[in-house]
Amino acid sequence: MNKNLIQYVPAVPSSMQRQAMKSFVILLTSLGLLLSAKAGEPRPNILWITAEDMSPDLGCYGDAYARTPNIDKLAEQSIRYTRAFAESPMCAPSRSTLITGMHTGPLGTSQMRSAHPIPATFRGFPAWLREAGYYTSNNVKTDYNLANEKEMIRDAWDESSKTAHWRKRPAGKPFFSVFNFTDTHQSMTSRDNYDAFVKKVQSRLSPGEIHDPAKAPLPPYYPDTATARRTVARYYDCISTLDVFVRDMLAELEADGLAQDTIVFFYSDHGAGMPGGKAAAFDRGLRVPLLVHCPEKFRHLAPAANGTGSDRLVCFADFGPTVLNLARVKVPAHMQGRPFLGDGTAEPNRFVHGTRDRMDETLETTRWLSDGCYHLVRSFDTRPPADQQTLLSCYNSNGELCREIRALKAAGNLNSTQMKLWGDSRPPVMLFDTQSDPWCLNNLASDPAHTERTATMLAELENIMLRDFDLGLWPEPDRVAAENGYSVYLRAHRDKFYPLDRILPIAKLVGHGPQHRDALDAALADSDPSVRYWAAIGLAALGDDIKALRPLLKDSAASVRIVAAEAIVRHEPDSAALDLLTTELDSRNEWAATRAARALELLGEKARPKLDIMRDALRRRTSGFFSKEGPDPANYGLEFSLTMALKALELH
Repeated sequence: MNKNLIQYVPAVPSSMQRQAMKSFVILLTSLGLLLSAKAGEPRPNILWITAEDMSPDLGCYGDAYARTPNIDKLAEQSIRYTRAFAESPMCAPSRSTLITGMHTGPLGTSQMRSAHPIPATFRGFPAWLREAGYYTSNNVKTDYNLANEKEMIRDAWDESSKTAHWRKRPAGKPFFSVFNFTDTHQSMTSRDNYDAFVKKVQSRLSPGEIHDPAKAPLPPYYPDTATARRTVARYYDCISTLDVFVRDMLAELEADGLAQDTIVFFYSDHGAGMPGGKAAAFDRGLRVPLLVHCPEKFRHLAPAANGTGSDRLVCFADFGPTVLNLARVKVPAHMQGRPFLGDGTAEPNRFVHGTRDRMDETLETTRWLSDGCYHLVRSFDTRPPADQQTLLSCYNSNGELCREIRALKAAGNLNSTQMKLWGDSRPPVMLFDTQSDPWCLNNLASDPAHTERTATMLAELENIMLRDFDLGLWPEPDRVAAENGYSVYLRAHRDKFYPLDRILPIAKLVGHGPQHRDALDAALADSDPSVRYWAAIGLAALGDDIKALRPLLKDSAASVRIVAAEAIVRHEPDSAALDLLTTELDSRNEWAATRAARALELLGEKARPKLDIMRDALRRRTSGFFSKEGPDPANYGLEFSLTMALKALELH
C-alpha cells in the first residue's frame, strides 16, 4: 500500500477536491516519469496480441493435437514462458489487474463485473506511457471491472475502438497497441449453439484444419462421450482461427516496416473457457501461454535468447510494470507487479497469487497461490462445488457439455475421478502437484508428506492477504453500503471500516469441523458485520444446528441476514426466514438482492411458496423499476438466479 496516496484524503471529499487531488498527484508523477527516461536512446514500440479463454494448448507448448503453425513460428522467435498466470480464472477481474498493475483482492475488484470505484490516482498504466510520449491504442476490449472505467479509458488510450491501430499515431511517435481476439471466448468454444459456432468460426477453416473429435484429448474429469469430444475439438478449432489472426497481425507489422522496432507479447486473459477451466481457480483456469519477442535492436532488454523457454514465475500484475520498464518509464509506487523485462528487472516472484470471487450469480471467496509447480487453493466458503460455474450457473446452462455433465451427475453416472471436480462441496484447502497432476485431481493437503509445504504456502497466502489488505472477505452488499460511491480501498485503509486482522481468523474456521463451533458462536456477537458474516457461514457449513442463527434474521447487515435465512430454511421450514429472502429481492442494494436471489435459487423446492413473488421480482428488476436509466446491464447475477430458480420450479 502506498500510504502517501491516502493520508491527505478527506473523509468524504467533494468532486472538486477529488479532481484537484488527482491533478496534483498526476502532475508530480508525470514529471518524475518524464525525467526518468534516458534522452537519445530509442524506445521500442510494444504490441500486445491477446486472446480470450485459452490455456497453453498450442503446438509450441507440446500439444500435438493443436494446429498452430503461426503461433509456433512466433514461439521460435520469442521467449516462451511456461509459468505465466492470470490474476483470476475470470476475464473482468483479470483485466482490472492488467490495466492497473495491482492485484484484485486489495484493489477491491475480485468480483466479476462489480464496478466498485478505486482511487482516482490509480490510473491505467498506458496513461503513464502517454505522458512519456507514447501513442496508445486499444482494439477493442476493455472490461476493466471498475466504476470509473470510462474515465480510465479516456485517460489511458489515445483511441480505444474497433478501428484503433498504431497506424493512426502521429509520425515519429513510439506506440503501445493492443489487439484482442474474441473467437476463442467460451461462447464460441463451449457454450453457444454448435451450429452458430460452425457458421461463425469453423467455416473459416479448411477441411484439413478442422480437428477430428475422435482424436480429441479429453481431461480425465470429462465423460468420454461424443458431446465431450466434439466440444474439445471445437475449442481447438477456435484456437486455429486465432493462429490466423496472429499471422495477420505480424504481417501488418512487417508490411509497415516496424517488425525490427517492436516488442511483441502474445498471451490469453485466463485459462480455457471450458468446464473445469474458466471460473475454477485451478491450474487449468489460471495458467496462460505467454510469448515475448524482442527484435535484435532490443535484445538487450530480454533476459534470454529468442527461441528459448523461461520458467520464471510471472503474473498479470507484472505485465503493466514490465511495459513501463521497457519504455523506460518509472513504475508508480502503488503498483504491485514486478518488471520481468528491460533494464533493472526485479527479482523473480517466489510465488504468484490471485483470486476467484463472485462470478455473475455464483458466490465464493477463493484465494490461490502457486510456485509454478505446486498450486494451493484456499476456499473460505466450502459449500459450493469445486467448479460451480459448470453445475450451478445460468450462463453455462446452454452449453451442451455442461448440460451433459449435469445430467450424468443427477443420474449418478459420473465416476469417482470426475466427481472430484463435480462433487457437491469442496475442502477448505487443496494442494496439487501440477507437474504430475496438471488437472488438479489429487489433493495433497492432507498427505503427511506435504504437511510442511501446505503449511508454508498457507502462511504465505495469509501473510499476503494481511500485508496487502485483501478486501475480498468484506461481503459485497456491505461493502457497497460502506463505500456509497467513494473508493472502498480508501474506506478500508483510511477510515478503518474493515478490520481484516479480526475477520480472517474467523473466516479460516469455515469448513474445519464442529470443534470450532464455540468460536463461531462467540463471533456472532462481534461488532463488525464481516466477522459476523463469516461466523454465520461457518455455522451454515456445519449444517446441523441453526439455533444460533435465528437472531441474525434481524441483523443490521444484509449479508448476515441472508446467510442466516438461507441456512434456516435449508434446515427446516420457516416462513419468517423465507419472507426475509423475498423481501431482500426488492432491496435498493442490488448486491443484497442478488444474494437473496441466489439463496432462493439454491433452496430449490423449499422456495416454491414464493414462486409468484420471485416471478414479479424478476419482472421489476429487468424492467427498470428501480432505475430511471432502466435495468442495470452489469448485474447479470440477480437476473440469472431468478431465471434459473423459476425455470426449475416451473418444470416440476
